[in-house]
Amino acid sequence: MSQDIVPWEVFPPTPKLDLSRAEQQGLVTTKRGIRFWHAIFGIPLEKTLRAGRVPILLMHGGVSSSDWNALQVEYLAPNHTVIVLDLPGHGRSPFDDRELSYEKLARDVAGVLDVLKVPKVAIISWSEGTMLAWSMLAYDQHHRIDRAFCYSALDDYRKADAEQVMQIWMVGEYFARTRREWEDTHPGQKWDDFLGAWMTMWTREPIWTAETFKHVPVRGESKDAPIVWIVTGDHDEWIPPETHDRMAKFIPNSSYLKMPSAGHLTFIQNPGMYHRMIDCFLEDTNVVSTLKASL
Repeated sequence: MSQDIVPWEVFPPTPKLDLSRAEQQGLVTTKRGIRFWHAIFGIPLEKTLRAGRVPILLMHGGVSSSDWNALQVEYLAPNHTVIVLDLPGHGRSPFDDRELSYEKLARDVAGVLDVLKVPKVAIISWSEGTMLAWSMLAYDQHHRIDRAFCYSALDDYRKADAEQVMQIWMVGEYFARTRREWEDTHPGQKWDDFLGAWMTMWTREPIWTAETFKHVPVRGESKDAPIVWIVTGDHDEWIPPETHDRMAKFIPNSSYLKMPSAGHLTFIQNPGMYHRMIDCFLEDTNVVSTLKASL
């Protein structure tokens, strides 16, 4: 007997990247010696850069991999250059630095862009990928961001209730599944070592306030300002609901979107709606007006 399920209670299978369609893929090494697995899909990177356009960088959530963004790659690749990264120790990336910090990770992502010779990107991220997007804004890498769609983040680790979150059935299923996936790509390595290194950082970082981001240029006041969307779902139980209300005030003239009927994993739970929001984000632009001057 079939039963209707609300979209935020659905836990779909993990999508898979079709690597046969990648323009390029493999490990890149930053100046700091950190290796990231990456792949590029869609319009060739050189063509996008020559046209003065900005490639899209997709960043995935914690303990998962870029496979989880396969639906977004498929949707965006016909009209964009799409770069995916596996975060350190995740997916196909080796674990070169186990003394993690968000400041170092921000520099590492910028280091990948240096290797690829990409001045700026449009970031579309979820969960831990969004933490790295916020880290780039916080730790002097904001100039590498043309715009950022920041879905689901945490501003202060002290306000997270990990014990309560782990009681959510989907969180338990998520960690069980991602563990199996991680062990498939890291044979002979220990999941507990990998998770422990990230947990060490998660139990001491971040502590962000509006003061952390005061150096970020403000949209409408500086041509160098990134377009920042702070995004959450109205049924995201993984993050305390007041979190994004606070973070929406961190960067003046940023935008705040609370997606309806959306959970933490809405990018695979309801990809059609998620992709429509992505389209709106990518179309967001400043309006040239002489109104102020005429007044």
